[in-house]
Amino acid sequence: MVRFLRLLLVCAAAYAGSDAERFFKAGERAEKAGDVLNAYLLYSRASTLEPRNYQYLARKNALKTITALSARQELAPDPADPDSKKKDPLQETDFNATERMEARDAVPPPRLKGSGQKKSFDLKGDPRTIFEKVAEAYGISVVFESDYQPPPQFRFQLADASMEDAFRVLETVSASFFVPVNEKMALVVRDTPQKRTERSPAMSVAIPIPERMSVQDAQELLTAVQQTLDIRRVSVDPTRHMVFLRDQATKAEAARRLFYTLSKIRPQIAVDVQFLSVEKNSSLNYGMQLPNEFSIVNFQGLTSLPNALRTVARLTGSSTPLALGITQASVFATLARSRSDNLLEAQIVSLDGQAATLHVGQRYPIITNGYYGDTTGTGQVYAPPPTVNFEDLGFVLKITPWIHDDDEVTLDIDTEFKVLGAQSAISGIPIIGSRKFTGKVRLKDGEWAVLAGLVQATDAVTKTGIPGLSEIPFFGKFFSQNDVEKASSEILLIFKPHLTTMPAWETVPPPIWVGTQTRPLTVY
Repeated sequence: MVRFLRLLLVCAAAYAGSDAERFFKAGERAEKAGDVLNAYLLYSRASTLEPRNYQYLARKNALKTITALSARQELAPDPADPDSKKKDPLQETDFNATERMEARDAVPPPRLKGSGQKKSFDLKGDPRTIFEKVAEAYGISVVFESDYQPPPQFRFQLADASMEDAFRVLETVSASFFVPVNEKMALVVRDTPQKRTERSPAMSVAIPIPERMSVQDAQELLTAVQQTLDIRRVSVDPTRHMVFLRDQATKAEAARRLFYTLSKIRPQIAVDVQFLSVEKNSSLNYGMQLPNEFSIVNFQGLTSLPNALRTVARLTGSSTPLALGITQASVFATLARSRSDNLLEAQIVSLDGQAATLHVGQRYPIITNGYYGDTTGTGQVYAPPPTVNFEDLGFVLKITPWIHDDDEVTLDIDTEFKVLGAQSAISGIPIIGSRKFTGKVRLKDGEWAVLAGLVQATDAVTKTGIPGLSEIPFFGKFFSQNDVEKASSEILLIFKPHLTTMPAWETVPPPIWVGTQTRPLTVY
């Protein structure tokens, strides 16, 4: 009985093995006939019956990606058949659900993981044999497309080459290209424009827009990438702050690297600003203050003032009926001096080509429009509110840096210093005193520059006295009131730039190799 069971198991295993081999051979015939989908399904059945057979599994995985890429064309419904939309060729077979899902599964483009050792070759003969031997040297197995037409025989000689170098040379001399199927297998396809379009795996890439970049800048950057690499489909989503593109895996990967390279932050610069203001004032007042008007007094008929007459007689030397009164005379000398220093030191940080503004001061409201009509009358009269404009007083600076080679920086500067003056006698609106400077300067990193300077001096001399006496040389100063006013102000505007981040041209990005126009680079 035991022998019978063993014999039965052996027969069942042999029968299963024969079925697996039968499915595998049927898959080979379907692959040669160009029916990739049926070949994949037959290989899947063979691999299911013999899961330990590496050859069956390798053939199944080899056609997995190809089936996913062409599943839409293979399973497209027949427009002439009204019931074709309800039919599914896969559902009409006896394959299980897992196999049907694997046939429709779209996987990302795989990459080959071969040996990292360098190899040397000296091969001559059939191109298929050369492909197999070169790939086998790096632990990769190759599968040829069903309609692959090999080129004429050639000699392949290469010394000390890595897998990528050997594969690229082999692609060039054979006018073919590899399509990675999985980590250990690749499909060899004849290199023609049609085959490139059909067999090259496509890839969709979603790239986040950096937070420091606006959507408009990202759109311009994406347009430049699209025109450079001839990307088929691009899109910008301002809501999600994302960039989407789709093309062959080679172009999509190159576009992503180029977008990241170009979207680096612009160089940053810090500018030290010093605003120095020195004001000096001095005032000197000296002399004698005499009255400009005298009173004449008549003493005749005043018998009650004998003592006053005797006093006048002593002063004048004779008895006279008239007298001059001198009152409110004073001698004075006053000196006043004042000095004020104002130093404003600040630092402005900005990006290359981006303007930055600094305001130190206050905003003063000025009424520019109001209602001043007659408001008398019966009832309540509505008076419109006045129109007020705010004027920036103090120090206002607008600076735009531009970074050049050799650590040089150009500063485009627009600065203004405003102070509040006296009110206008006509309108009552205050007068704004302004000092403005606009210009450009080119400096090196860490170099100081005095960009603007203003020196203002005022001397005023005022003399008040009695005509004649005040004009006497030297002694005239004692018979007059002398006022000497001196005022001076000095303003300096100093800048010093610092580069905080290096510009893009100081760090050369790595080149992006994309191949030629007709033969793009294959991504292994």
